[in-house]
Amino acid sequence: METRLDTFNGWQMTASVESRPTTGKSRYYIVPPLAYKESSKAKLVRPARFRYTSASFENADDAFEVAFGVCKRAIMGAITARSL
Repeated sequence: METRLDTFNGWQMTASVESRPTTGKSRYYIVPPLAYKESSKAKLVRPARFRYTSASFENADDAFEVAFGVCKRAIMGAITARSL
């Protein structure tokens, strides 16, 4: 299992991906929970809701791209909710 951190608009995102061998080659899966927080020092970690738990990907980079896209949408939702 591989875990990566990324940032978006100053928010920190965390995602994990694992590989599973299938018919001679590995497929990659997003491992819940996806999470984000407002800064690296923030104590509140928010889970990002997503529906991609059963999707598989040909490489880890594609899986992380989708996972971080989910986090980015959740962050934009949190930012929008603040400005209401």
